[in-house]
Amino acid sequence: MRVLLIEDDELVRSALSETLDGNGFEVDGLANAEDALILLGAGQVPDVLVTDVNLGPGLDGFDLAELARARHPDVEVILISGTTPDLARRATGRHERFLQKPFEPEQLAAKIREAGAERGA
Repeated sequence: MRVLLIEDDELVRSALSETLDGNGFEVDGLANAEDALILLGAGQVPDVLVTDVNLGPGLDGFDLAELARARHPDVEVILISGTTPDLARRATGRHERFLQKPFEPEQLAAKIREAGAERGA
């Protein structure tokens, strides 16, 4: 299963990528939404998009989820954050999975499997 992981913290991104890779996922890890949009625009469509809500300057995780789904409606989205976002206010019209940081990398792997199963990947 292909996963696109967007996390601005390099250490967190590296640790999550390593764990997910060890769980058999094909992972592309990027630091910001703009780079993710370039990848998505090039036709590299993940089964599951995992994005931090707060990505620093530029687009946030909600923006990225909305744009990704506009281009690729079947992509599943998992939002991660160290804060508690107002998911109802920023919902993209579909059920969003959410993990509150800190979490164990295995919890993310389980959420990705759940999302993939729902997608039929």
